[in-house]
Amino acid sequence: MASITVNGHIVPVDESFLNLTPEEQDRIVDELSRALPKPADDVGSMIHTAAGGLFEGVPIAGPIIREGLNQIPAAIAAGLTGQYYDDVLKRLHETDAAEKKANPGIDKAAQITGGVVGTVPAILAAPELFGAGGGSMLARSLISGLTGGGIGAADAHVRSGGDSEKTRWGAIEGGLLGLGGPLAGEIIGAGVKATAQGGKALTRALLGEEVASKPARDILADLTRDSRKWLAKVSDPDMLAAARDRFDKFGSETMFADILPEWRGVAKSGAAQESTRSKVVGPLNERGSMAGARLKSDFETNFGPDPVPSTIEGELKAGQERVKSQYRPMVEERPPFDSTPIAEHLDKLIPYRRGGEQSDLLNIRNMLNDFGKDTVSSDPAIAYETRRAIDRILKTADDPEVLETLRGVRGMLDERLARSASGVKELDAQFAELGRQREGLLQGQSVLVDGPRAMRPAELQEKLVTGAEPQGTLIGPSAESARMRQGTLGDIYRAVGTEASDMNALRKIVRGKGDWNREKLGMMFGPEKADASLNAIDREALFADTANGVTSAADTARQAGFEKYLGEVSKAPEIPTDKSWTDLGLTTARRLARSLLEGNAGAHAARVADEVAPLSVLRGDQRDALMEALVRLGPENIIDQQRMALINALVQGGGGRAVYPLLPGEEHK
Repeated sequence: MASITVNGHIVPVDESFLNLTPEEQDRIVDELSRALPKPADDVGSMIHTAAGGLFEGVPIAGPIIREGLNQIPAAIAAGLTGQYYDDVLKRLHETDAAEKKANPGIDKAAQITGGVVGTVPAILAAPELFGAGGGSMLARSLISGLTGGGIGAADAHVRSGGDSEKTRWGAIEGGLLGLGGPLAGEIIGAGVKATAQGGKALTRALLGEEVASKPARDILADLTRDSRKWLAKVSDPDMLAAARDRFDKFGSETMFADILPEWRGVAKSGAAQESTRSKVVGPLNERGSMAGARLKSDFETNFGPDPVPSTIEGELKAGQERVKSQYRPMVEERPPFDSTPIAEHLDKLIPYRRGGEQSDLLNIRNMLNDFGKDTVSSDPAIAYETRRAIDRILKTADDPEVLETLRGVRGMLDERLARSASGVKELDAQFAELGRQREGLLQGQSVLVDGPRAMRPAELQEKLVTGAEPQGTLIGPSAESARMRQGTLGDIYRAVGTEASDMNALRKIVRGKGDWNREKLGMMFGPEKADASLNAIDREALFADTANGVTSAADTARQAGFEKYLGEVSKAPEIPTDKSWTDLGLTTARRLARSLLEGNAGAHAARVADEVAPLSVLRGDQRDALMEALVRLGPENIIDQQRMALINALVQGGGGRAVYPLLPGEEHK
């Protein structure tokens, strides 16, 4: 007997079938094809098995979705062919069963994938319900167990058609798996870390220390998801680029709290909380205590060491005393000095002067005589002492005519002393130069003085030019201008030593109210050095303003943004109140879960504050590492969230109907 193959089945046929026309044979084969089940191990069947398993694997709603995908084509086929709907649907069910039996591995993998796809949205929407929040292992395990029990019960209830026994066992299974999830996650997380360390060691061996030492995990790696979420919010690329420029300007001691208002608010919020106060205020106080030392170092780099004006003044004064001590020996060794022309000049002036001027001239005239006699002395020492007396009178006289007359008499004495003792002019020049230096030192200490008597830049420029010109018999520039610079620099160091704790006062002394002081400092020390030093004062003023703003009770608006975010983090997720909880007798469990979630959320918010607040006051290499991490955080955060959502869903959806919690070491990464 002959046979034909239909859908993989061998069907015997007699001669009557063979005698039919080809069209009639094809019609019979088509009818047999619809009646006989199709093979379940071909490529099309595999694809159909995978698609059906994917939908069926979705927790709770999976069986309903799968049945709906069969009912729709059954209704369409019945309407088009005139067959009974129940018969078509029955054949579809038989086909599904045959395909599952022929492809068990594909069906299982597809259902696991469906569990993953169905679990991801729930994990992302409410991670705390799956034991993924902060808090103790016990709290997270209890929450995860309650959630797993609820989902397991609901899923078993749907798949069993409402069988109470299977529903109860589904709740027990899901609860037990949920309880063990956080601990399993810790173990898995530890294994991942160990694997990473081993990989780093292998990289070091193969590629060298420099490549291997580059950390795979940055400074933000161990932060919770909500901490990283806040950091991503305040990590705008343009804002970070501007902050990096200011870091370069103000140096390694600059903090994020100095530059960005959002970070100032984070620091202020951290300082207001007992648990994080020391972590924020401590670094600020430590940096503030070194303000004077940093400024002194900057000034030494730009201007040179502290000249100590009082020491210089003492040295100049001692130098003048040494010069004065050389006059008497020099004039005493000279031949007789003829003071007669000077005496005669005074004799002509005295009768026509009145008051104090006449008395001063008469005293000077008597000084030129030998002691106790009316004769003019020829002793050079007498002429020298008379000149000294005139100098003392000049210091106190204020009448212009008196000053003019006395200077004229002194000039006559100078001229005659120079003729008889040539070294007197050199001594005069040395004494005068030391006097100019003392005056320059004193003037320098008032160069930066503000107010109505402030020295104008043009006046300072003139003094610096004339102060360098030699006088008398000296050759070469005078040191008067150099002493002015020392006086100014000494006043700056004095201000640093006495006002470093009050940076506003220091800025007022050195920088002044306008641009004059900057311009004058540029004249004395060079524009670049002046700018660098004034920027150092601005830097320390910024640091002081940060410390005061963070620790003061005022300006609470700065911390509002971060405080609001912590408030959102501290809100416990809502526990569903639908009928399934009541039917399963889990009302008390829901209350317990709510209580645990509230405590867990509060602890998690505290952890976020504890993690983020100290970052606002990082300095040096740690601050730079944070900057690099924040620059990467934007694009990495998106990829990281997608990657971890998939991993967490695999862990939670891969065990059948029960749902596992997220990996505790990774849930917020």
